[in-house]
Amino acid sequence: MITRHITGNYELHARITGGGSLPSAGIRFSGDEQTGVALDIDSHGFRVVRWTGGERTVLKDYPGGCPPPWEVRVLKKGNFFRFRVNGNTGWIRGPSGEWAGMYDPWENTLALAGSGRCGFESCTVTTLPWLDQRTKPVIARGPAGSHYEKQIIPGAIIEIDGRHYMYCMAGMEGDQEGSSRRTIAVAESAGLVNWRVHPVPVLSHRDAPGDNIYVNGAVVTPEGRIVIMYAVQQYPSWLGFMIASADAPMGPFTPHAENPVYRHFNDAAHEFDLLRVDHPEYRYIMCYAGYTPQPSGGRPGGDRGYLLFSDNLVDWREDADNPVFGPESTGDWDAVHVRPRSLNRIGDTWYLWYEGCNAWTPPGLTSREQCSERERRSEREQWCDSVGLARSPDLKNWSYYPRNPALPALGIGADRFDNTWTGWPRMVVKDDVGYVFYTGNAQVGLRTIPIRRLTDWESEGGETFRII
Repeated sequence: MITRHITGNYELHARITGGGSLPSAGIRFSGDEQTGVALDIDSHGFRVVRWTGGERTVLKDYPGGCPPPWEVRVLKKGNFFRFRVNGNTGWIRGPSGEWAGMYDPWENTLALAGSGRCGFESCTVTTLPWLDQRTKPVIARGPAGSHYEKQIIPGAIIEIDGRHYMYCMAGMEGDQEGSSRRTIAVAESAGLVNWRVHPVPVLSHRDAPGDNIYVNGAVVTPEGRIVIMYAVQQYPSWLGFMIASADAPMGPFTPHAENPVYRHFNDAAHEFDLLRVDHPEYRYIMCYAGYTPQPSGGRPGGDRGYLLFSDNLVDWREDADNPVFGPESTGDWDAVHVRPRSLNRIGDTWYLWYEGCNAWTPPGLTSREQCSERERRSEREQWCDSVGLARSPDLKNWSYYPRNPALPALGIGADRFDNTWTGWPRMVVKDDVGYVFYTGNAQVGLRTIPIRRLTDWESEGGETFRII
């Protein structure tokens, strides 16, 4: 057995030869002294295996003819792991036991083993330092009784006179999908790192015809008006996208008389981005996540990306090719839902930060096929939200970051605010640095990246070393 210590995120590439009867190989890729997680490979396929206290459990099985030699890839991004064995792929989140409060360590000992005259011909490991800062939230939940006592999630950010204003979805204690009485909070910053939340929301249920408000967009019009766009929910129904305007970033905001300015056909739609682009054919674009019951290709229903265009923020027209954004593959980490959240144009290319989501059933829990809808909502199966990155020259033809999820949860302990899932990304580019805001455990996190690193998809600027 060959072992090697590795800290942080990494990508492992191995070539394994095999001969004789029943060749097999194993790569231990995560765990601690009490718990280990490995990728087991043989001619029948590969599987993710966890062992603890002398007990061995197959967490995921990927059967299929897979004779050696094997070209293997193992990708660790926070608490997400992705695999490729020859042409077959797989994924898992939190395999050390996240569902039971056991987290994948930041420091790992990799181990390589083979049997049946099966040997490792080569193995290299590359460190992946993109967006791996172990930070605290830049905006934490508020004190009991405040309008953000339960949730504060980044919605939209504008810059006026050198100061930034972040409009956030704020929530109070309640049981409507994790919170209730959601309002629009505003936080102010002079440098994008330290933020002050103002003590009262800029928009609440008194201003909108619903009990939950989800802000996602903010722009400054040519006349200098500040416009915020938000989705409204009269729980559990969605009422459409609405706007409100003000003369100053702190308000007061006045809802538009013709709200909703867009009533989506999708049953649920509350995540999007809004940009002023001043294109000759339209002034504003919006890309929103809309539930699509029958996507193309026979895939199961899920959220997809839709494009809208407007000259005045009130009248919207749809792109003829909608939906324009979907999952990267049919069975990987983002195969069920993709939710566009942050569009940034860098040079001639659009960069899209989005939520990707799939599900799996940890051992001892009830699978999706075996439980009722009510049981599913109790999270017997584990829905795995994380943040991915894609880019396009035209908002139609997309390439996906090859090491997605680009901004995963760190998953290193219960004391982390982003220990299990990440979502609602929003990037601001300032002085050649990308400030990527996101939510973890319903608080606002921040990770930063030089734009030259963000646009270079060949490398994350890490170090490659050879094990074999």
